[in-house]
Amino acid sequence: MSPGPDASPGRGRMVLGLVVGAVALALALWGVPLRQVGQALAGAQPLWLLPVGLIFMGQQALRAVRQLVMLRAVRPRISFHTSFSVLCISFLAIGTLPARLGEVVRPLLLLEREALPLGTGFALVFLERVFDLCATLAMLALVVWLVPTPSHMVHLGSIEVDWVALGRQAALTLLPTVLLAVLVLVLLGRRLLGWLAPLEAMGPRPWRAFIHAGRAFAGTFLSGLEAVRSPARLLTILVLTVVTWAASGFMYPFAARAFGLYPLIGYGRGIGVLTISMLGGIAPAPPGQAGTYEAFVRAALALYGVGGSAPPPGGSAPTLDAAVIAFALGMHVWILMVQAVSAAWFLAADRYDPRRLLRLARSGAWREELARPE
Repeated sequence: MSPGPDASPGRGRMVLGLVVGAVALALALWGVPLRQVGQALAGAQPLWLLPVGLIFMGQQALRAVRQLVMLRAVRPRISFHTSFSVLCISFLAIGTLPARLGEVVRPLLLLEREALPLGTGFALVFLERVFDLCATLAMLALVVWLVPTPSHMVHLGSIEVDWVALGRQAALTLLPTVLLAVLVLVLLGRRLLGWLAPLEAMGPRPWRAFIHAGRAFAGTFLSGLEAVRSPARLLTILVLTVVTWAASGFMYPFAARAFGLYPLIGYGRGIGVLTISMLGGIAPAPPGQAGTYEAFVRAALALYGVGGSAPPPGGSAPTLDAAVIAFALGMHVWILMVQAVSAAWFLAADRYDPRRLLRLARSGAWREELARPE
């Protein structure tokens, strides 16, 4: 039996995530007494969170359809049930494991359940993250443009910088850069891979084995990009991405009603909070993104002037700051609960033991699959 993967990098990322989470939680709670946060949570109206859960599961179903479109480009017989099951289980892992280590769960699930090469599975994750990043950047630019946002000037010596304008400019700059990089990869990836072929015949045997494994993995990865080579599939993926993200924004007005923050948080500001919290999720984080989510939600609402020592419109909390923290905590915990229930349902319905993934990872069999061509 081959040894399992080295755990040192994973431990390092876990420690980093815990440190980042601790700092973020301290910033999120800065200046807000825990007693007031507790009062805000106690005064919440949880029935308003039910539509939040329904909308969340609806956008998860849309994500499963988008994933299915990508998968069927290489595995035409994969069912929607399988796509939805794999997505819900992997998203729970992403939401609970530290430092986004859960991203590897989906490729392992697709390998174990559908014999999909690991390279193709990682390509699926890559495509999804690219589309979501582009959607996030586009929404950031639109929100800053369409939703009234106070200027936030920062003085750097003799230079004044407006954070809001800087964010819009960064989004408009990064979006075409990301799209261009993906276009080059899709159009020229096979040619670039071919240029590495002579390296397989050079050097000692370990070097040749390493190059062979790398080319085999890259070949299956490029196969996973097949979906975006079809104009019809690409258009379908784009439409599903837009609808998914647009629908997700409706969660925030309902959650705001639960914590007495409506109409301070409507659909437009909700999209802004969603965008900034998603960008914050890129950073290494502790299990459940504890602390980092709350910090970025508070920062996002601060950009709109939602915060301070004044009471919220509904009067359900001592201060706006306490209501904002309760809003972030309550929504975060509720979404994690919905994720856990959906994942548990699919694990039970499919009679799938998640320990099989642990055995696969520890056995080292993934090493062989990593370099196995399609």
